Formats: sequence, structure tokens, C-alpha cells
Amino acid sequence: MSEFYRFPAMARLGWFTNNEQAIHIIGEAEEAMSAQNYMDYGSGSGDREADRTAYGMELMDVIHAAETALRMEFDDDEVAELRDAVEAKNRKRGYYDER
Repeated sequence: MSEFYRFPAMARLGWFTNNEQAIHIIGEAEEAMSAQNYMDYGSGSGDREADRTAYGMELMDVIHAAETALRMEFDDDEVAELRDAVEAKNRKRGYYDER
């Protein structure tokens, strides 16, 4: 079992096509953006901590949806290679705080 994933695998990965799952990721990202806007602009529940928690949960939904998409297409070894490649690319771009 891969140590990459944070969430359990979905019971039925074959319910969606890769395209449908990618669209689902976009939907989850839109929900995260809405929750963040509620938090920043005070149009949410009026409870800053509750709005902040809702935002965090929406971000976790994005991660969960992306993990599901990875599981649908790639095996654990490929996921590890992809993660390493993305980290190397971002390190080269100077995105990490490596003081």
C-alpha cells in the first residue's frame, strides 16, 4: 500500500471516467474558492472559525478528488515517480523555502 495517499480508496473507482473525475476536481476547487471567499469577505456563517473549518474541509475534498484521479490512472510506483518529478520541477523553479 502506498504511503502517498491521505484518504482511503473509493469503493468503486470505475463509477467515473477520468474526464468526469477531472471535472469533479474542478468542482471541488470551485467549492474551496467559494468557502475562502465567505471566510475573507464575511459573507459566510458569521463564525470565522466555522468558516475557516469549512474552507479547510473543501481543500481536503480537492485533495481527496485528486487522489482518486491518481488511483484511477496510475499504480503506486508511478504515483511516487510523478510526485518526485513534480517536487524536482518546483524545486528548480524556487518554489520551496529551503533555507
